[in-house]
Amino acid sequence: MIEQYITTIALSVIGLVTIGALTLGTAVYRKLKPVYEARFSVEQRNRIGQLAQDAYSWVERNYAGAGAEKFHEAVKYLTAKLGQVGINIKPEEIEAAVQKAWEEFNPGKIKF
Repeated sequence: MIEQYITTIALSVIGLVTIGALTLGTAVYRKLKPVYEARFSVEQRNRIGQLAQDAYSWVERNYAGAGAEKFHEAVKYLTAKLGQVGINIKPEEIEAAVQKAWEEFNPGKIKF
């Protein structure tokens, strides 16, 4: 009879410790996730910027004077390269990265 009480108490204590550990783990995760994502985002943005410059250089050499086609080819090139390195971002962000690379490459031609 006493063993039954000891078992019930032990299981209750184990349950409470588990709930406490999960609660603490969730709180720590919520605190650390933004810090990790911000650091990863900066590294990821730098990598995207480098690849966008590569994409613009590539289309500048292969599609000189092609206008909008050059932009679309740079977007396709950058999308393929980002896929190879495992970075998935929205198409708008890819277009913005190519546009920024173009503006850095042609500082006197920025349109307002």
